[in-house]
Formats: sequence, structure tokens, C-alpha cells
Amino acid sequence: MALAKKEAAQLLIDAMTSEKKLKVKVIAVIVQSAIIAIIVTYLTSWYFGLACLLVFSLLGQFAHERMTNSITVRKITAIKSLRWNETELENPELLNKLNKILE
Repeated sequence: MALAKKEAAQLLIDAMTSEKKLKVKVIAVIVQSAIIAIIVTYLTSWYFGLACLLVFSLLGQFAHERMTNSITVRKITAIKSLRWNETELENPELLNKLNKILE
């Protein structure tokens, strides 16, 4: 998929932003899962609460893997469309370069 330079730069910025937000989303899922499991345990029995916790953990893991893979694919697609090396992702001035492309 060939993208224009501006589209590729925007895609890379979005992928980097999503990667930063991922940790916060994972923490939110963990807290929500624990709260729901505690409520289910309180209302029913400990093994239903444990089952809830295990199911929610599995779903959270699948979602995390899918989001991580999506972010990685978007980064690689953007880098290839910009015709840069993958080592550019570690460049501290990457965000400035991308913003210059978008201007």
C-alpha cells in the first residue's frame, strides 16, 4: 500500500500516539476486570469471580496483542511509504521531521 508522504507521516504520528496510550488502556482494563471480578465474587461465589477474572484477562490479552500488532504494522507501512530505514524510529528528532512533512 503506497501512501503519500503526508499520509504516511500522519499514520506514523498516529501509531506513535497509540503506542503511548496503550499502557494507560491496559491499566484501565486490569482495574475494571478486578472490580467486576470482586463484585461477582461478592454476589455469588469465589470460583465465579475467579472465572470472571480469568476470562477478562484472556480477552484483555487478545486485545493487547491485536493492538500491538496493528501499531507495528502501521509503523512499518508508514516507514516503507516514506522510504526510510526502520532505524529512524529510534531517532529523537523523528517527531520534528514528521511535523515538517505535514506542513
